[in-house]
Amino acid sequence: MMIIKVSVVQGAIARFLIYLCDMSMQTWISILTNLFPVISALTCCLLMILTYKDSVREEERYLKRGLFFFYFSVAFGWACVIVYMWSPRLFVYLNSLCYCSFIMMSVTFYHVAFWLTRVDSSERFSMRHYGLPVMIPFALLVWSLFVPLDVQVMIVAVDSPIEEVYFYFTRFFTSQLMVAFLFCFCYTLLGLKRLFRYWRVMRERSEDMKEPPLRWLGSVLLLFLVSLCMPLLEPLFAKSYWIDFLPIGILLVQFSIISYNIIVGNYVLCPGERRLSDDSLVIKKPSLLSKERFEKYMQEDKPYLNPELKITDLTRELQTNRTYLSTFINRTYGMNFKAYINDCRLREMEALLAGSTYAGESMTGLAIRAGFGCYHSYRRAKKRNITNF
Repeated sequence: MMIIKVSVVQGAIARFLIYLCDMSMQTWISILTNLFPVISALTCCLLMILTYKDSVREEERYLKRGLFFFYFSVAFGWACVIVYMWSPRLFVYLNSLCYCSFIMMSVTFYHVAFWLTRVDSSERFSMRHYGLPVMIPFALLVWSLFVPLDVQVMIVAVDSPIEEVYFYFTRFFTSQLMVAFLFCFCYTLLGLKRLFRYWRVMRERSEDMKEPPLRWLGSVLLLFLVSLCMPLLEPLFAKSYWIDFLPIGILLVQFSIISYNIIVGNYVLCPGERRLSDDSLVIKKPSLLSKERFEKYMQEDKPYLNPELKITDLTRELQTNRTYLSTFINRTYGMNFKAYINDCRLREMEALLAGSTYAGESMTGLAIRAGFGCYHSYRRAKKRNITNF
């Protein structure tokens, strides 16, 4: 009995090896082309799992969970493509999930981009974005229940309707790539729109910003647009097998850029309003501020001397939230946070110029001591003639 089992296994291995040897160059390229995204996406999934425990803030863990689902949807979608090539019958059972994963790639990455480009803790991602990626595959699944399995297998094999009665079902059944293309295009544009808005707000909040943050995210989104243009190049390189590797190369570059910047922390997440300080205390209501208490803190601690000061730095010290503090400054002093901080720095600059301690120091050195990032920022703030307290 054991000898029979061994011989059966050896025969199966021999037939598999013969099959591999008989495959054409085009088949080998197709297999490798579809394996690379699966392996790289699963590797990135593993990286997100391994670095998840190193995340201190809940916002960081939320971000890595979102990236994990993005990478997993990519891996599952491309794995289904391999199944499509090897076993049409098995692909029929997976088609609805495959449909869902290809659409979900764009939505999950936009969710990640949304989280990275939040400028206020009150912003919330609408879960309605996940409605169509679930409803469309579900509709396909329900429709498939009324179509014979053999018909669906033949549709996969020949990519055309077997009978005229199944014409519309065939078009729906084989529409993954077209729908995925539309979703990717639309959500990439939405991601770029949010990123441009994020850059504009950051420039308004920090006059000393030398280069826009999250430039790597902009590169990834632009690479999505480039990959969408790849089908237009196929007629020009119809006889070249290597054109098939170009979209995969772009995908690997995107994965590398995303994973590296997330792991090294090359981003700044907008904190939740309930996160108080390093000891992870939680407050249910913002701490009430008085003008006397606030001005005492500003005069004694002088946080404005830090050129990288953000409003969230003050919320931790004053035990309040961003919205309350911003409203308090606006109502009390008639200006926004950035204008108020620059006003404090201008007063500090006047005190330094009037004193004798730094009499021999240059204007640039004094501007930096006053909290400005450079002399140009000081001149720009002075020209705006910011009002006093």
